[in-house]
Amino acid sequence: MDKRKITNGPILKTLVAFAIPFIMVNLVQRLFHIADVAVLGIMATDTDVAAVGACGSIISMMICIFMGYSSAANVVVARYVGAGDESNSRKAAGTALIMGFLSGVILMLIAMIFARDILILTKCQPEVLDLATLYMKIYFAGMPVTMLYNFVAALLRATGDSVRPMIYMIISGVANVGLNVVFVGFLGLAVAGVALATVLSNVIALVLGLIALAKNKDYCKIERKNLVLRKKEFLEMLKIGFPICICGLSFYVGEVIVISAVNSISTNAMTANTLASQIDVLVYNIGSSIAVATGVMISQNFGAKNLDRVKKLVNVGSAFLISVTLSVGIIGILLSKVIFGIMTENPEVIKLAMERCVFVCLTNFITCEMEIFSNALRAMKHPNWLLVVGISCGFVVRSVWALFIWPLYSEFYFLFVCLPLSTLIGTIIYIPVYFRTMKQHRLDFAKVREAVAV
Repeated sequence: MDKRKITNGPILKTLVAFAIPFIMVNLVQRLFHIADVAVLGIMATDTDVAAVGACGSIISMMICIFMGYSSAANVVVARYVGAGDESNSRKAAGTALIMGFLSGVILMLIAMIFARDILILTKCQPEVLDLATLYMKIYFAGMPVTMLYNFVAALLRATGDSVRPMIYMIISGVANVGLNVVFVGFLGLAVAGVALATVLSNVIALVLGLIALAKNKDYCKIERKNLVLRKKEFLEMLKIGFPICICGLSFYVGEVIVISAVNSISTNAMTANTLASQIDVLVYNIGSSIAVATGVMISQNFGAKNLDRVKKLVNVGSAFLISVTLSVGIIGILLSKVIFGIMTENPEVIKLAMERCVFVCLTNFITCEMEIFSNALRAMKHPNWLLVVGISCGFVVRSVWALFIWPLYSEFYFLFVCLPLSTLIGTIIYIPVYFRTMKQHRLDFAKVREAVAV
């Protein structure tokens, strides 16, 4: 998308056009992940499904340790794009690619050494422990590829190009489904086949993304001289990325504690959680995609020092996000029983999955709205509040609920009340900080204009 449309075009129309590829990428990713689970449910066993589900939150938590830096790279490059600074944009892009690869290597080593121990800590049921460990090790063997692609996609989106990452993910996803059928259905590899299919499909996406950056003629063109960890860009990404990582990690650690409580109930509960999460994460990803797209547009407009447009983006993005997320959540609930029935014949699993799905799908808009404000604050150089919200809401609220409040009632659905509760509190914290930040930047920009005029 032309940078001028992001900084000057009609807001809602531009946001919708920019957000749709983000939504499609996450929609495709989630649909293909659902296909992974469906292939296991149809061609393998409920135990295989439970094994993959036991790894879900752990994988998300571990990836989150470094994924915040891809968001930081997106913010830094988007600011340079908004300011029209092509040279610094390319330097930042080169630094980001090196960070992406190194973070993937670190995650791979951690998983290879500690996968089984981590699963045991989360109270993974003994009958699925070996399968879950195998899945995690194969999945993380491809983590350098996965992380590098995430950084590549973040750089493309920072320049306003959200279409090509969507295309690459669709191609990768189709390959993933085909490989799943081959590895699971024909070769009988079960969870190992699903993990291997994911790794190979990510290789396809990465190759396509690197080719796109190599052919790029403007802000994010790959140049050998820029493929180094430049101190200025590296420190800026660390400054922005560290609070994002800690915030995300805190929420995921809190969620892992919740999942540990699920794992302690039964294998049926583990399977139900896996099935229900396919739909509610789909709903969340759609809303989160709108929040991310809004954040990129805010970054470019902040780089262009256009605070009036930043304010309008927050307002319009919030209204658009809430309406879409609620609508999709209702549709997901209406279709959920049919979808669960395809994946399993166990009535107890279907019942528990429905309980979780109804509650979480209807409240996902709260979590996504929180992300609108967190994206705005980090775009405007105030990311440290993410630390406050992450630790107090993501970790403390979820942990206290799962460890001390839920055991008093022990109802399956009641365990998940802490998910929207934690993000609601986070949103309440962010709102006054956002308004105070906007006021301060207006004063700062006014002083700069006065100094230039003099």
